[in-house]
Amino acid sequence: MRNLCRFFAVAILSLSCLSSQSFADTWPQFRGMTGSGVSAEKNLPTRWSADKGVLWSVELPGRANSAPAITANRIDLTTQDENNGLWVLSADRKTGRITRRVKVGSGVLEAKGPRNLWEHRHNAATPCPAADEKSVYAFFGNGLLVCVDAKSGKIKWRHDMVKEYGNYDITFGMGSSPRLWGDLLYVECLTKGPSYVVAFNKQTGKEVWKTERTLPAKDDGPDAYTTPFVFETKDGHQLLISGSDHITAYNLRSGKLLWKSAGLAIESKYGRVIASPAADAGVVVVTAANPGGGGLGHVLGIRAGGKGDVTKSHRLWKLAQSTPDSSTPVCLGGRVFMVSDKGVASCINLASGEEVWRKRLPTGTYHASLVAGDGKVYFQNVEGACTVVSADDEGKIISTNQLPGKFYATPAISGGVIYLRAYERLFAVGVK
Repeated sequence: MRNLCRFFAVAILSLSCLSSQSFADTWPQFRGMTGSGVSAEKNLPTRWSADKGVLWSVELPGRANSAPAITANRIDLTTQDENNGLWVLSADRKTGRITRRVKVGSGVLEAKGPRNLWEHRHNAATPCPAADEKSVYAFFGNGLLVCVDAKSGKIKWRHDMVKEYGNYDITFGMGSSPRLWGDLLYVECLTKGPSYVVAFNKQTGKEVWKTERTLPAKDDGPDAYTTPFVFETKDGHQLLISGSDHITAYNLRSGKLLWKSAGLAIESKYGRVIASPAADAGVVVVTAANPGGGGLGHVLGIRAGGKGDVTKSHRLWKLAQSTPDSSTPVCLGGRVFMVSDKGVASCINLASGEEVWRKRLPTGTYHASLVAGDGKVYFQNVEGACTVVSADDEGKIISTNQLPGKFYATPAISGGVIYLRAYERLFAVGVK
């Protein structure tokens, strides 16, 4: 009996380790499993160039800024071709070879803002796909939501979100990515028109719950381009949504509003929220941008939890500074790391909001969200320079690495490899 118990103990431990390794080795959606942007992996690459440290690169059809979703054996991406066809692409992790191309529909981004302000960096294939071993879940800026069978390439279910829930009224077009968690797929829509959060059964596509999200905001304030974040609290996991001048938390199974906090409103008609929430150690960090007002926006630190309106009771700190516009911060080791559009990186104390350091990175524009792991933070700019910085109170610049292309997409980390997506090419960077 003692040997039998020992056998089962070893088996359970092995399964636990396998599960943990599997979790660490995949990055199945925007900024990883929950949206934290933090990888648990070690020995991540720090130095590369076009002719060194690149394991492979592959040309991609069409153009898009969606980050890749990495599962055990696949890389899934989306793209829009020159004829406005919308595609789901799958590639082999080891070689980058495109193994499947599935045209799932066609359409263009519906944006009411001046075209010259967004067409160079945004189209209907900006939202990032989510994936598991059986399916790929792709959302596009025209409202198309599809589930593609990973084995056959057939479409298992689809929704036309515009027809079903109402026309988008958003200045720069829908850019939110879906979030997959358990057996549900979460999609948010925050606009001057329809505003809601909806959960679908990932197997059938059936709506499980839908919660209206209409909160007071003016000018461009109701528009948001954020992605849901799953945050673990002492009371369980919660779904965080930022936008419309508020951060809100929902029950994952029912869609019930748990708490909300105001404080993102900016006294400017250009105020908006693009960067998604970040969180760690019981503190939620949210940002609001003000690109038309010199970049002076807000960064809030909010103690997670509570019930109802926690604007006053749970506010830990508030900063008014040059904030990220598109780039979501990353929280690691009791610190918050951020970068402004113009490449000013900063580190602040997560608990107090006090600035730890601030420094200028290589010249360029920064829109990709930050990712971190192995004691390092990765800052990717549009012009192809990725700066690796130590995730500590010193913020030492370890390296700056250059690749050709335009990089708006957020990096993905999986299996010791960093995947960097340019407009029309995907790079796999690692230690050979």
